[in-house]
Amino acid sequence: GRSSFIAYITTILLGLQPAYGDNETWQERSERMTIVAHAIDDASSKATCSDKYDVKDCVPTWPQDKRSLAILLITKGYWESKFAKNVHEGKCRPYECDAVKNAKGQTVSHRARSPWQIQRTGLVTKEGYTNMVSSSLESTTISANVAVRHLSIGMRKCNTILGAMSVYGGVQSCSWKGVKPREAFYKDLIKKSPEELVAAYRDWE
Repeated sequence: GRSSFIAYITTILLGLQPAYGDNETWQERSERMTIVAHAIDDASSKATCSDKYDVKDCVPTWPQDKRSLAILLITKGYWESKFAKNVHEGKCRPYECDAVKNAKGQTVSHRARSPWQIQRTGLVTKEGYTNMVSSSLESTTISANVAVRHLSIGMRKCNTILGAMSVYGGVQSCSWKGVKPREAFYKDLIKKSPEELVAAYRDWE
């Protein structure tokens, strides 16, 4: 069911190396990663018309199963930001989040927002983009859903996970070499069965 899927996603997130400088307690990190897991669950359910989105008028935008998309969202979020606390909260450092500098070389704004480093394009509403600067469930869910829109475009164009990540990275080709390490990361995560991981999660609690 949905709660075991969220436990599965949370377990993977908590197993990743935290970003340098996060300095969260285990409790704080668990709570924040649970928010990320709920956002990933929502976005991957919606794109595959599963769970609460398994309704008559839903049109799937992701051609594979929900788990493949959830793992891809973890992979992308980790490679874009390591799910760093400051980035998630919209408190990017001067050199992070596609910083825009003025003539004096001072950072004046950050174009990329959220753990998925979303930029303002036609795939995100102005309101959605404005809301992407907090680690709240609402803000994180908005950005996860926008990330899925980007990934689905690449997937429809290329029909491969590698291609979906290449296109997300702004490359017009379906086989950007720079994505190879990310593809390996994805394959490593997808190999681990949900049952194994959820059992591990229960042991921690």
